[in-house]
Amino acid sequence: MLTTKRSKTVLAALIAELWMPAGAFAQTADAPPADAVSTVVVSGIRASLSSSLTTKRMQDGVVDAVSAEDAGKFPDTNIAESLQRVTGVQIDRNNGEGRSISVRGLGPEFNNVLINGRTMTSDTGGRSFSFDLLSSDLISKALVYKTSQAFLPEGGIGSTVDIQTTRPLSGKPGKSSVINVSDSYDSNSKKNTPNISGLFSFANPDRTFGVAGSLSYTDRASRQYKAINDAWNYQDVTLINGDMHSKGLTPADVTRKKLYIPQSYGFQEENETRKRLVSSATVQYNPSSTWKLTADALYSRLDQRNAVIAISDWIVPTQLNVKYNENNQITSFERPGAVFAANNPALVQAGILDGANSNDMIQKGDSRLSVSQGYGLNSKWMLSPDWKLDADLWTSRTKTKSPTMWVVAGMIPQNSDVLTYGPVPTLTFGDGITDPNAVRAHAVSYGDSRHADTVHEGHLNAAWTPDMGVFKGLDTGVAYSTRKFESISWQADSWNAFSGYHLPLPSSLFTVKPLGNPFGSGGQVPPAYLSFDPVAYMNYLNQPSVLPYSNDPARYMDRTQFPNGPMAIDYTKPSMSGVTEKVTNAFAETKWEGDRWAVDAGVRLMHVNSTSIGISRILLAAVKSPNDTTFIQTWGPMTTNSVSNSYNAVLPSMNVKFDLTSDMLLRLGASKTLTRPNLGDMGVDSWYGGRVGYVTSGGGNPYLKPMRSNNYDVSYEWYLSKTNYVSAALFMKKLSDFIEQELKDVQSPLFTETVHDTRWRNGQKGTIKGAELAGQYAFDDLHPLLRGFGVAANYTYVDATASRNDGSDPYNCGYPGLSRQSYNASAFFENSKFQVRASYNWRSHFAASCNGGAQLPTRVAAYGQTDASLRYNVTQALSLYADVINLNNAKRHVYADNLSEFMTLENVGRRFNVGVRMAF
Repeated sequence: MLTTKRSKTVLAALIAELWMPAGAFAQTADAPPADAVSTVVVSGIRASLSSSLTTKRMQDGVVDAVSAEDAGKFPDTNIAESLQRVTGVQIDRNNGEGRSISVRGLGPEFNNVLINGRTMTSDTGGRSFSFDLLSSDLISKALVYKTSQAFLPEGGIGSTVDIQTTRPLSGKPGKSSVINVSDSYDSNSKKNTPNISGLFSFANPDRTFGVAGSLSYTDRASRQYKAINDAWNYQDVTLINGDMHSKGLTPADVTRKKLYIPQSYGFQEENETRKRLVSSATVQYNPSSTWKLTADALYSRLDQRNAVIAISDWIVPTQLNVKYNENNQITSFERPGAVFAANNPALVQAGILDGANSNDMIQKGDSRLSVSQGYGLNSKWMLSPDWKLDADLWTSRTKTKSPTMWVVAGMIPQNSDVLTYGPVPTLTFGDGITDPNAVRAHAVSYGDSRHADTVHEGHLNAAWTPDMGVFKGLDTGVAYSTRKFESISWQADSWNAFSGYHLPLPSSLFTVKPLGNPFGSGGQVPPAYLSFDPVAYMNYLNQPSVLPYSNDPARYMDRTQFPNGPMAIDYTKPSMSGVTEKVTNAFAETKWEGDRWAVDAGVRLMHVNSTSIGISRILLAAVKSPNDTTFIQTWGPMTTNSVSNSYNAVLPSMNVKFDLTSDMLLRLGASKTLTRPNLGDMGVDSWYGGRVGYVTSGGGNPYLKPMRSNNYDVSYEWYLSKTNYVSAALFMKKLSDFIEQELKDVQSPLFTETVHDTRWRNGQKGTIKGAELAGQYAFDDLHPLLRGFGVAANYTYVDATASRNDGSDPYNCGYPGLSRQSYNASAFFENSKFQVRASYNWRSHFAASCNGGAQLPTRVAAYGQTDASLRYNVTQALSLYADVINLNNAKRHVYADNLSEFMTLENVGRRFNVGVRMAF
């Protein structure tokens, strides 16, 4: 027996080493007995891996997990960043910090995220969960259910993720406390910020009463640099057949051709502060040996403030010396300036040079204040040895405040700028861009919005576990929930008041400041730019003495329409929308078990009723601005609209587990699942924008149906010890009624040209299929010199085919958020004093959206990031640690249909955390 185990151990080590370049941390949930050969005490990293593996093995379906070794010792500072080491899980980042997850190629909205089995509201306006609202300190385990079971709440086509918090009666009796204090340093902002967290737990000696609480405060000051283009548009472009030095050109020297043209190009610096306070409390009481009561509460407050400064070349569809490739994509051109216009008066007289190119100075602010609360009460009864009853009530609410500001001032260039597009475009300014006397007024967008997401839910479940041969039990339950998403927004009617660069601005509003260049020689970032206070700028334009120079003086000076001027937010004219969703469901799940097999089979029934209500203004007229190609819009009185929708679903599921040997499992799974549409997308609102030549519109769609999927899974798992394993899985999902943003050309009586309307719509269907390989191995038994070392790795391959309403997928876009390949590799070492781990996580390119400007997709290039951590145990109760996030300083690259159609290159820098953990 000893020889057999040794051979398996060596084989597993070889497999793990072979996978190391292409894999990672598959962590999960329930494990085998200890290996007789191993004599190493499992602690630290291996204790976390072992706990995750134990969870995985004991589940009925395909489940992975991430576990904390001890209270306050979750593997990462962010839950999403820990989940990225689970096989098939990829994350999306918000300014370098993990915010949401994709599983098996399906994006955040397709993954049902629960807190202790309950729905936690979020600030996204949809089903996706913002992991950055929570601190990882209060988490004990996170389970990722990849196959469905009838007891799981519906909603997760991709997966169901259950985040479990610490329970006082789950640990040892007595008191325990943990304090974490750390300092965070951002390499771009060069700022240090504090972080502190504390946990307390108490359970009486007979474990009939316990309390637990946690408090966490996180502060972060970061800076992101971006080279950015807003969009690629496929439209008619006016080609002037000359260059910046040409003179005397006439309309005969002009041709028109439909080309892919960039919307803009420029550089921006984003300074962000992020302060997060999270607290939780749990009380557990056992009135008797057969009855347990649990009451808990959760609170989170995230205050994220962004200040963006940017310079940008706005590109109109009339350009000089245009070069384009065989795909009709523009590769370079010269922007005609004022000198060129003066040298070619015939082009001006013919209206060919109508609409100014500009060098814009932009100030943006997009803050996010989110407050989330959750309160729950749970009661578990053991009615008899065969019957258990579980009752649960839960309410959660998230309120979000998001003021927005986009303030633009600009210059009309005298000389031509030269732009060349490629993987990183280059921009050569014909004029200096730091002359404060050359700046003119342009567009202003200033608004405020508030959102509220509220959930009330309850369930009553009964479990029967008789001793009846192969029949092992029946779980049944009923549940009811209501969820309401409310949105209210206000807007200043200022966008077109001074657009067009016709009004010179006082030089005193502007200051010359240096601009950082994180891109080296790429992009040719200018050394300085003009900064300004956006509030002072808007106050200047709002003066009664300046309003006569606006685009429509009679209108904007009318105090009955604009009592505080067009630059002020009019809080008397809100746009409001609300969607209420009521869900009734019931499930029954049977369990069967033989000598070497086990089956759970069940069905979940549900009925959904939704009502969408909106109060908004109706657009009455839209006319071209006299100084540029935007529209001055006239709005009517407030109107109310209401739409109802309902549907039913039957969701069967089955999971089969075979014990091939004492340490090998084969799992099979089949199920039907659905994901309900985002409530924030089901409004009845509409908006209009764009320019002459490309009118746009959008809004909500209250008639959205749920996305549905038929799922099939097979998984092989080989458990070599309580820490070591290898696994392989195949999966397939047949999707229908897929929801995505779709652009349709529509007609409107308000516009003489076609309107390009973008909304969330059903229609796409297709198939997602893939394979997963995973393994982890601690080398303790191979050689004394390898004791303490280990590796973990996983690799996921996903293939997708999609067919939209017209039966095509013209850009081979597939599904938003789907990377064809991803892997994670981790190496670690630990002994009684040290713990060291380095992880590399990589995903191939994916489509962020399948319909961008003029129906071009938006893609994110392949991305790989290295993170590392170090722990030193001074004593059993005191440890020092250091973490590095994005050690390799990876940059995020976004493009349209191909790499030469550049959109964004983002540098978020590195993040360092140094701290101390005290347990007592």
